[in-house]
Amino acid sequence: MENKAGNPIHAHRLALVILTIVLVLGMASFAGAQQNPPSTPPAKDNDTTRGELRNFDQFLDNHPEIGKELRNNPSLINDKNYLSAHPELREYLSNHPGVREEIKENPKGFLNREARYERSGGDVTRGELRNFDGFLDKHPEIDEQLRKNPGLINDPKYVNDHPELKEFLDKHPGVRAELKEHPKYFMHRERQFDKRERAANRRRK
Repeated sequence: MENKAGNPIHAHRLALVILTIVLVLGMASFAGAQQNPPSTPPAKDNDTTRGELRNFDQFLDNHPEIGKELRNNPSLINDKNYLSAHPELREYLSNHPGVREEIKENPKGFLNREARYERSGGDVTRGELRNFDGFLDKHPEIDEQLRKNPGLINDPKYVNDHPELKEFLDKHPGVRAELKEHPKYFMHRERQFDKRERAANRRRK
């Protein structure tokens, strides 16, 4: 006959069953967590700044041999022997810790971004466009010729035949470098700048 207060043996067994179930479920959860650990999102190499790309692009422009070698084999940047043989690169990296950190961490990725930056002509500044636009406004003949054929800027005879252009380029090395490297793109940007300036002047009148 069942005791009114409850059978202590049955209560003990019930407690053991519940405890066993809890332990089994806990172990299963732990095993699942071990088999499928929380995935850590891969670190993104997005902390390369535009300034770092611009600085490194300018360095490679001034050292074309190093630029060619690094683009062919980005891992050279982590080669102590290569750095020892190129003290100008070692000095540059010492003076630009942001570039050094990014390029050493992901050489191929950094060189790919620099190459895209180079192709885009992304280092053309507003000040350079303004200076060149002002020069062309004062020399409409040169303006017309360069718009039709931007490649003339890399023709030494053309530049020498236009001493005012040569003098301007000598006084504005930033314009000269970008115009020589990306003549068509630079002239396109200059036209856009000129249109915006004209529109702004009309609004002010």
